[in-house]
This record gives sequence, structure tokens and C-alpha cells, in this order.
Amino acid sequence: MANNCEQQLVEKLRKGPFAIQLDESTTVADKAVLIVYVQFIEGEDLKQDILMSVNLTTTTRGEDIFAAVDSYFSSQKLPYENVVACCSDGAASMMGKNKGFNSRLKEKVPHCIIFHCMIHRQALASKKLSDDLSETPATVVKIVNFIKGRSTNKRLFADLCEDEAHQTLLLHTEVRWLSRGRVLVRFVELGEKVDEFLKTHSPALSEKVTESFWIKTQYLADIFSLYNETNKRLQGPESNIMQCKEALDAFMRKLEYRVGKMEKGELQQFPLLLKQCRNDPETIPVSVRREFTRHMNTLQKEIKSQFADTDDYVSKESWVLDPFIAKVEDVQYLDCEDELTDIQTNSLSNKYFQVGL
Repeated sequence: MANNCEQQLVEKLRKGPFAIQLDESTTVADKAVLIVYVQFIEGEDLKQDILMSVNLTTTTRGEDIFAAVDSYFSSQKLPYENVVACCSDGAASMMGKNKGFNSRLKEKVPHCIIFHCMIHRQALASKKLSDDLSETPATVVKIVNFIKGRSTNKRLFADLCEDEAHQTLLLHTEVRWLSRGRVLVRFVELGEKVDEFLKTHSPALSEKVTESFWIKTQYLADIFSLYNETNKRLQGPESNIMQCKEALDAFMRKLEYRVGKMEKGELQQFPLLLKQCRNDPETIPVSVRREFTRHMNTLQKEIKSQFADTDDYVSKESWVLDPFIAKVEDVQYLDCEDELTDIQTNSLSNKYFQVGL
């Protein structure tokens, strides 16, 4: 049955254009696995499916990844000219200029659009923290590992949190997009119990849990919660670059708004931080607020840098969002020109579009 489903999918891909997305990862058994997803049009619907999954038995260089994909394409007689786009993460094995998978693919398919995964780019932009701020999540990780890394500590802490909504902290996983925000929020939720536990079981770690530490932890929990909301908007089987760009634009505006509020000492947009300072922003030193402001400004710059090419691409495809203001001659897809002209000259369609019908 599996072979039959695979052959049906391959047959569809032989007949028309499709896009691919690659993900190479390591399993808990320490095996490197390459998964290739495809997206294609069937009738009037956009379809997605898994094309192939293969173990990379030795190295995971760009040449190895391309060899695995090339072998599959050859065995299934899939024409490279049907590949119109490729999305991958920013690893050197994928994006390398000379030996990366994408450069090898471009040699085969010059017209293929290469795109760096937007979710991965957003995750990269969030990693830059100042030295002072970076100490805070590092300390959180140490405390979480101390409590969860020993069975006795884990049981004692769970017993201490018996009356709380949660009885355990969360481990941080670097490769999980939402991990940092969730870890910080859970840590904050159980903050009083963490403080109590450390005073009894680890005086050395307890000394690190100062008022300044909690202020920075609450701020980061607020910021990464907002970050996670945006990340979720970037996900989903029907997500496209237009929607992703809108989600990022919204995040940038929210961040800019928060910068202004932080400079004025108004913390309504930072609920966890506001709770920590007992609704009195004046208890947070001006120097610390400036540090938070610098971090948000840096985050904005990193987002702009990571997505510098997105504006140009979206502007070229703006006719998808509003076909009535686009210039037909600017549309890249020749087979759409006549259909777009018919739509633009249909006054009834225009009225329906304006009212959202």
C-alpha cells in the first residue's frame, strides 16, 4: 500500500511543477535522517506530502545530501526541470556557495528559487543577547538541570509544587523553536517554589537568584512569549510567504511599541515583569530598562537583517494579495496574464473583492 501511495505521488510530480523542502536531523539513536517534503498543485488545491526519507549513513555534507536526493530522483525518473523552488535551513551543508545542496541544485535547475526557511531565520534572529542578559537564561538552564537532572531533586521539587498548576520545570532544547519561551514562562510560574527549593538544596545557586535575576527572567519570558506567538503564525500547512511577512511586520510593530513603553517606564505590555515589580515600574533601575530597550532594538535589527530579501520578493508577488491594483505586465507567470485581465475588468468581481465575499 505504501509503495502504491508513493507511486501515485511520483506520477503527479512527473506531470507538473513542484517545490521541495529539505530537513536533515539526528534522531535519539544518533542517526542522521534526511526528509524531503513536496508541495504541488492538484486541480485548484495546494497539496503537501512527504516525498522521501533516507538515512545518511556517513557524513552529512552538501554532496551527501544532494547524492541522496539525486539517487531518488533518478530511480523514480523525476525531472529536475519540474522543481521550481527549494526551501531549507541555513546550515552550510544546504546554503554553502560551492558545495552546499542548493548550489548543486541550481546547477541542475537554474530557474529554481532558493529560499531560506523563515521559521529558522526567525529563530536565528532571537539568539543575540548582551553578555548581561545571556547570563540569565544560562543560569535558568543550570537551575533546571540541577532540579531535573537528579531523581531525588525531581521528586522533592514535584512534592513542593503539589498545589501548583504544574509540578515540574521544562528542559531547554535548542533545536525546538518554542523551547526557550516555554522554559522561561514555566520557570517564572514556579518561581517561588524554585527560590524555596534552592535555599534548602543549593545555596550556591540560590545566591544567583537575586532580584535583578528575576527582573531579567520576567522580561525575557515576556519577550519570548511574544516571539513564540509570531513563530506559531509562521507555521502551518497552508502558510505562505505573504502571511509570514505580515506576521513579521506585526511583530516588528509590537516590538517598536514596547520599546517606546519601556523608555517611558510603562510596563503594561510586559505582564510578567509588571507582576515581578508589584505594579511599580519605578522599582526597576533606569539602567536595566535601558538594557531591555537595547535588546529590543537589537532584535529589530536582527529581524531586518535576516529577512532583508523578503520585501523585494513579496512586492513582486503583490498581485496575489490584490489582483485589481497589479500591473499585468509585471506578473511573472505568462499563463496568468489573460486570466488576471479578465478579473480586473470584471466590476462585479471587484466589488465582491472589496467587501470580502
